[in-house]
Amino acid sequence: MKLFIYEMVCGGGATLPSECDGELAQIDDFLTLPALVADGSAMLLSVAQYCQRILAVEIVATVDSRLEPLARTLKSRGVTVQVVDVGNPWSQFVQACREADRCIVIAPELNSLLLLDVEKCNACGSGKLVGPGQELLAIGVDKVLLHQWADAHEILMPGWAHLLDGNCDVSHLDGALVLKPINGTGGIGIRKISNRGLPNDGEWLVEEFVRGESYSVSAIFHQNGFTMVPPWRQELGGAQGFEYVGGSICDDGSVTERLNEWAFAVFNLLPSANSRGWISLDVIVSAQEIYMIEVNPRITASFDSIGELSSFVPYQELQSTNVTD
Repeated sequence: MKLFIYEMVCGGGATLPSECDGELAQIDDFLTLPALVADGSAMLLSVAQYCQRILAVEIVATVDSRLEPLARTLKSRGVTVQVVDVGNPWSQFVQACREADRCIVIAPELNSLLLLDVEKCNACGSGKLVGPGQELLAIGVDKVLLHQWADAHEILMPGWAHLLDGNCDVSHLDGALVLKPINGTGGIGIRKISNRGLPNDGEWLVEEFVRGESYSVSAIFHQNGFTMVPPWRQELGGAQGFEYVGGSICDDGSVTERLNEWAFAVFNLLPSANSRGWISLDVIVSAQEIYMIEVNPRITASFDSIGELSSFVPYQELQSTNVTD
């Protein structure tokens, strides 16, 4: 079997953000963001390593022509590498999807780039994608849709409002506010604002600022349901303090217990029909509550370290396992 692993930042799609509209159009090349390149490279190497443990699988990956060291490393580990000219990012992606039996797509939600990648992959053949179904992908990409879904299912998220061209009512929101792109990624473009500092153009999500610790809980979806992996504590930083800069497996037993119980219920509620593979929930844990922040319908940076676990006992299961199993 041939498996194509596409990590967009390093796999040839780095200049695609230049086609976006709005404030995030200033990001015209992902290779100018070292943190995203480091995360993307680590994810690609880690996922390829684990997939190679499956018998009789040929791993294929595309690599940006400017990332020669990454291409050499992948080749040294037995991965078939296709070098991509960033001036023509789609032709090789589509060809690789057509030639593969299965495809894993890892891309930022930024301005619906993940959605576009998944659509192009699905157009190459039904059943190739190891990834989210349409409904799950939709709430993972669009933060307004996610809030609406969470409200309908009584899942706690920060208070929110939808800002369009300067128009929205924030009178029901208390305290400090956070401004987010509707389709963002990695905390890029998020910032604190006051109710008098709302932008006059573009489409945004406005949320109440929630104090607490940032975590991620992931599950691997398969034909028999899903298997949860240990919660991940996120470290945030960057210019505005909201960008993902690192993390580690949660070592607080009481927090792990709270997160597992909460996430198990949410994973059961997700519209996960036809979804396969790694799905993550980003949350804020306060003293009294757990707030869902977003759904990531793709492999995230936590895979790299969680994948190194020799074994763990998934929540609500009795038998020890590992990510490969």
